[in-house]
Amino acid sequence: MMETSTGMSDVKVSVGLNILIVEDEIIVARDLESKLRKVGYSVPEICSTGEEAIDKAGRFMPSLVLMDITLAGEMDGIESASRIGELYNIPVVYLTAHSDLATLHRAKITEPFGYIVKPFTVRDLIVAIGMALYKHKMQMKLHVLNQMLRLFLKRIPFDEKLNQAIHLMVSIPRLFLQTRGCIFLADEKDPGILEAKSFIGEQPECKTVPIGECLCGLAFETGEIVFAGMIDKRHVRHQDDIPHGHYCVPIKANDRVLGIINIYLKEGHMRDAADEEILTSFASIIATALVG
Repeated sequence: MMETSTGMSDVKVSVGLNILIVEDEIIVARDLESKLRKVGYSVPEICSTGEEAIDKAGRFMPSLVLMDITLAGEMDGIESASRIGELYNIPVVYLTAHSDLATLHRAKITEPFGYIVKPFTVRDLIVAIGMALYKHKMQMKLHVLNQMLRLFLKRIPFDEKLNQAIHLMVSIPRLFLQTRGCIFLADEKDPGILEAKSFIGEQPECKTVPIGECLCGLAFETGEIVFAGMIDKRHVRHQDDIPHGHYCVPIKANDRVLGIINIYLKEGHMRDAADEEILTSFASIIATALVG
């Protein structure tokens, strides 16, 4: 599928990623759009000015913005990128043909997630976008981890801590189907049952899950992360729900499983070690609070 000059033929990127293009040279913009679509990215819009980029970033909330540094109009790409970062926390990768040190220094101050130098290949795009998305996700992980650590030090009811924790978890971009997730804990009265203690989004129909049954019950029984990229035969409950997948992550302390974090994913989401590292870190904080 991809150009032979890249040496990366027939590569497809993860589904569901939207890239906003900000480029005032229409021929360059269309070529960039074609390259992105060939490897599986969606392009919701092409913008030609910084002002338009800010507006469309808020409207479409893309996974990433590819921003030309030099734009027509009163606002250049650097100023636009700075505003998008402040308003929406969307990562920006600069497109540049500049070797002017003053311009690059000014761009650096906005803390971009990468640069792509024109002319570029599909390989350049894939590498720069992949690194930018990973870096942004890790930054968000650290931010949310710090917030969760402070949360569990607060003098508030534990159920409220769990409720706020699931809201924090789903704030990490590009990981979740929507704001849907649940935290199950082992039922104190019935050790064979998991009970939903907090949730975000629609109230879970499975407020209790037998250990060993469905994805959450399997994760609890084995003590290992259970991943599903779609509704499959293991998902014995509510198979008529909208298409989705799951990460079911054990909450463990000293090899004892105490509960499960259940996160909804977009159907077709690829299993990712970085995702699992993030969710395992959250589970460790909850486990420490449970046994502390």
